[in-house]
Amino acid sequence: MTLAGHALDHLPDDIGNTGPPSALWEFMTEHSMGEVARSVTSRTYPFSQLVKTLLQHEQIKVVRMRYADMSPELNYSGGQQDWNNNSRAEKYFPDISN
Repeated sequence: MTLAGHALDHLPDDIGNTGPPSALWEFMTEHSMGEVARSVTSRTYPFSQLVKTLLQHEQIKVVRMRYADMSPELNYSGGQQDWNNNSRAEKYFPDISN
């Protein structure tokens, strides 16, 4: 069975457990996975590079938690993101309630 077929097999249960698919927001997960996927450039050892990237991300998170007063200096994402505002890739549906 293909991955899409497997996902369709679970779709009715997922809708029953979490609500309509349009009410789910996976932006953060997709963003993180895209960032990790772009970091893997080695065709010879992709998994070791993937592990190294994930380890570095987690190490930075631990250091930022430990030294909260240095958090702005340890932010390598290019700027603070306000997660309450929609990006241009997102659409807000006010008629869908949580």
